[in-house]
Amino acid sequence: MARIQIFESARSEAGRNARNRLEAMADIARAREQGADIEHYEFASDAPEFLRDPQVKAYIDTEGADALPLVLIDGKQALAGRYPTRAELARWSGSSIIKVHPDAGNCCSGGNCG
Repeated sequence: MARIQIFESARSEAGRNARNRLEAMADIARAREQGADIEHYEFASDAPEFLRDPQVKAYIDTEGADALPLVLIDGKQALAGRYPTRAELARWSGSSIIKVHPDAGNCCSGGNCG
C-alpha cells in the first residue's frame, strides 16, 4: 500500500471552495477508516511538516501556499492545486476499498455515498 501525504491549506484557492474541501476531507477520513495510509497536513496547524520535507518546501517557495494542496505518493509529487478524487485515493492506496459509483463522479446517486 502506498504512503499518501496531503499538504493543504484552508486559505488556498482550493481550500476556500468549501464544498470541494469538505468532500475531500470526508473522502480522506473514509479512506483512512478503511485502511489507507494517508497523512494529512494543514498549513495553519502543521507548518513544521511543510518545512521538514524539502520537496514540499520547494513547492511552496516556487508556487506559493495558495497553490496547495500538494499530494505526494511514496515521496513523489502526484497531484498539485486540487484535492484528490475518491477514485484517485482508491487507485493510490492500491485497493478498491473506496467505493466509486461509475456514473456519479465522487458520490453515489441519491445522496447515499457508500
